[in-house]
Amino acid sequence: MKYFFILVLVISNCLFLRAQNSFPYKNDDFSAKIINKDAFFEGKSDNDKVFKIKFEAVTKNLKKPENYTVIGVTKFDGETAKFAGEITFKEAFGVRNLPQDVLFFGDFNFNEKTDKAVLSNFKGKIRMQINKDVNNPNATATLTFKGDLVRNNEKSQQIWFSNFVHNDIDKVIFR
Repeated sequence: MKYFFILVLVISNCLFLRAQNSFPYKNDDFSAKIINKDAFFEGKSDNDKVFKIKFEAVTKNLKKPENYTVIGVTKFDGETAKFAGEITFKEAFGVRNLPQDVLFFGDFNFNEKTDKAVLSNFKGKIRMQINKDVNNPNATATLTFKGDLVRNNEKSQQIWFSNFVHNDIDKVIFR
């Protein structure tokens, strides 16, 4: 009985610690892989309108190292908007056919404001694939975002964008 109690105690502590530190790359900084000061990432809405986004500043949160604060500009449906928000990485997985790569999954939440006082919220999922040596300055990352944009409490539009050209966004897996 004594050993059973110790076993239960050890297992519960391990599960608690694992839940506290579920994202294994907290010591790495992905800011340079996300930021795109010079060019817009491009994508489309569910009605095939072009969506463009530029991350002008990306900062890792030192207190919550899986979180990144982002500031930038979007261009969509004739409107240019400044936005601010957060990206939170939650999970990391190996890539089956590319053992040198790792996939990161997480969430994003951006809030926009245009000159015409159009307010919007854009939230959804992020997927990033990068070499396991994430601190290598030559390592590039492929980023894909997919989520819902709601402007002025209107009907939401599903939008995706990335830093590379997708053949079929519906085949991209998000978690």
